Amino acid sequence: MAINDISLTSAMRSNLVSLQGTVDLLSRTQNRLSTGKKVNSALDNPLNYFTALALNSRANDLAGYKDAMSEAVQTIKAANNGISSISALISQAKAVAASAKASGSGTGNVTASINVGTLSAGDTITIGGTTYTAVAGTANTTTQFAIGSNAQQTAFNLAQLINSATETCDFVVTAVNGTSLSVGKSVAADVVAGDITFPGTQTSMSSSLVSANTDRGNYAQQYNTIMAQLDLVAADSGYKGVNFLAGNSLDVQFGPGATDKITIDTNSGSFDASAAGLTMNVTATSSWATNTNIDTDTAKMDTALNTLKAQASKLSSSLSVINVRQDWVTSMTNTLTEGADKLTLADMNEEGANMLMLQTRNSLGTTALSLSSQAAQSVLRLFG
Repeated sequence: MAINDISLTSAMRSNLVSLQGTVDLLSRTQNRLSTGKKVNSALDNPLNYFTALALNSRANDLAGYKDAMSEAVQTIKAANNGISSISALISQAKAVAASAKASGSGTGNVTASINVGTLSAGDTITIGGTTYTAVAGTANTTTQFAIGSNAQQTAFNLAQLINSATETCDFVVTAVNGTSLSVGKSVAADVVAGDITFPGTQTSMSSSLVSANTDRGNYAQQYNTIMAQLDLVAADSGYKGVNFLAGNSLDVQFGPGATDKITIDTNSGSFDASAAGLTMNVTATSSWATNTNIDTDTAKMDTALNTLKAQASKLSSSLSVINVRQDWVTSMTNTLTEGADKLTLADMNEEGANMLMLQTRNSLGTTALSLSSQAAQSVLRLFG
């Protein structure tokens, strides 16, 4: 039905238009109260709507980077837990080494198997301060040596000489041939490199010392067990496939830019926290037969502890950077969200007051429309 099909009085049409405007305002206010926003679409306010949309979009992007930062923090914590456990194991191994050293060098002989190369007539070997000269033979146990440089002295087989009743010497030769010697001390002391020298043409010497001290052997085995456990801890200190103690690295993105990130690694991504990676001996040197062996391994453990401290410091520095960026993201997200809200959120107190006023206006408009219709209704009385 067209509007012009029905004729309304001027007063009624005026009141009707006013009432329709009030209803529109009521509908808008109800929408604002239900959504909490005064700008719900571009039709409400294009500038505020699209500005708020951009601000909220950036806030959401930053929140996504924050999740990645939280995962990186957990990865660093896993590595730090590993470093703490490995440091504790090394400290335990050092205590075992100290106990081994305090147990003494043992009551048995410490033997050195020494590779001397090929012996020829005229070659000399000094053992315990006494020089022996090869005077004849080059093969097996028939090699002959003489004491000192007295060429007229009767040649003796070296093993027979040192073991003879007439020769007083702390050293005992258990085997001798053209290429090697097995030399030990007949007293409870260690054979060290300075005890045996080659003033002549023999320059090659390597030794494998084995202590007869049962306690030291047991302590050495304890050390070996600790090193095996250390390797397991290092291998298990990863988080979601990233292990900073096994040479892994991780890029943590702070923003959309290619350079807006930090790379977390240890020793340029090549750090290895296993016993071998920390340059410690996986097994105790020569079963800790000598104090020198123990001191060598202890020094390596001290170096490993310093290395772990340095790597922990690097991880701590990276963690500090991530924490700062996390705080920044939180603050920036709040700022962006607050800015968007100021452009779009409605004042609920104001809208509530508007609703009450519009309801009153609506009631008054309805009453006014009823009153304006009374003039037309008076015509009915003429037909009464």
